[in-house]
Formats: sequence, C-alpha cells, structure tokens
Amino acid sequence: MSSIRLVVMDLDGTLLDEKRTVPEPVRQRINELQQKGVLFTLATGRLFPSAIRYARQLSLHTPIIVCNGAMIRDILEDRMLHHLTLNRELALEVLRLLKDRGHDALRFSFYGDEVLTDTPHEQTENYQQGLGVSFSNVADLSEHLLQTPDEHPTMLVLMTDPAITHPLTAEIAEKLGDSIFITNSHDYFVEILHPKATKGEALAQLAASLSIPRESVMAIGDNRNDLSMIRWAGQGVLVANSPQEIRGDADWVTSASRSWGVLEALNRYFD
Repeated sequence: MSSIRLVVMDLDGTLLDEKRTVPEPVRQRINELQQKGVLFTLATGRLFPSAIRYARQLSLHTPIIVCNGAMIRDILEDRMLHHLTLNRELALEVLRLLKDRGHDALRFSFYGDEVLTDTPHEQTENYQQGLGVSFSNVADLSEHLLQTPDEHPTMLVLMTDPAITHPLTAEIAEKLGDSIFITNSHDYFVEILHPKATKGEALAQLAASLSIPRESVMAIGDNRNDLSMIRWAGQGVLVANSPQEIRGDADWVTSASRSWGVLEALNRYFD
C-alpha cells in the first residue's frame, strides 16, 4: 500500500494530452484512487476559470493551485484561500525593460480571474482559446498600471519567440533579482510573480492545511515552473516530454509523455 496521500498534477504538458483533454483511462484511474481515499489536486499556470473545468471533470474536492502558485482556491465553495500579487512597480519595471530593449513580446497581465492584454495578435487569440477564457483589451498595460495604483497583478506573462525566452528570462532575473519569481511553463512563456508565488510554496501550504507531510505527497509536472513542487514533494515525478536539463531534479522520470506519463506514475506508485 502506497504511503502517498496527496497527488498534485500540472495540467498543460502533464495531465492534458495534445488535444487539451484528460484521456478516459487516466480519468478512471484517478477516480479509482480517489475512491480509495487518495487526494488529488491541480497546480497550474492557468487562472482559476480556466482550470476549474478540469477539476470538475475529475470530481476533485481538494483546493487547487492556480497562477503558478500565486493562488489557492477552494473549488467547492469558490473561496480564495491564498493570493499573492506582484508589486505593480515591478511589473512596470518589466514593461519598461521590454520597451527599452525593443522586445516585441506579447504581454498579458493576470488580475485574479481576469486577463488584460495590450498586444492583439493571432497568438493572443490562440492563447485565449487554449485557456478557454476571453481577455480584456487595453490600450497600454503600463498606462493601466499607472492609472490603477491600488491594483497589483497576480502574474505578468510574456509570450516570446522560443529563441529569446531564456535570454529574456535571465535578463529580467538579473535586473529584478529576489524581488520576483520568474519561470517558464513553456519554451515561449516568461512568467513573473511575487517572489513566494511558486507551486512549491503553495503546495507546502496546502499540504500543511490538510495535515499531510511532504513525504506523503507526489507532484507530477513537465517544465521549469513545476520544479519547486517537484523538489518539495516526497516523490517528484517529471513526464517524458520534460526538458532534458531539468530531469535531475526529479525522483523519477516516466517513459511515457503527458497524460500517459501521469498514468504510468500512478500505476508505479499505487496498487
């Protein structure tokens, strides 16, 4: 009998297949284990309205982690349990850097359950469709931040050419240091958050609220934004489509990719 009592899963690139669905065998295995008393939850870079439909499909009851760890939400009562925001001055610093360097990254500011953008583009449309939510357009994100001094974004997301994602991430990290947490959920995303807004920090808080020790937690992910929870959990698993350079942080790497890697992990750790 496995000692794991809580399984936390990333969505995109991990639990979801290429069609952004959960294959039926995976859903059935999760349901079977839930009936045996194992708790399941999600930890995703998506915002709550985009993630909740998957939680409902899986009949989850445990609070879910969204916006890369900036937020924990009770899904039964739709209640905010935890919310960290990025200081607006730091968001403005990032936007100024982009302008000064001439970067043409697409820009998205998450405010709780809403996303604002000032960069309409075909890829912006694709991003909306992928998340299953509609964005609100503003003329200029910097101006919006300046005009709303009491509002702080949950997360600032930049969509870039994969060739500049990591150099841009390094440049922002060097400029702002420990005042932010910066990560990549995909090779074309740069996400900037509150310095403690990580999946690992949120998972530690959630597990403590459930009185579950870290050695009884398994985390499954696929990318850099999952590393904090992979490192924190008693069993940290990366699926086979994860970047080669981060695999050393996992306790185990599956041979199958995405959803089928999740199923492989569940079959390995549970009877």
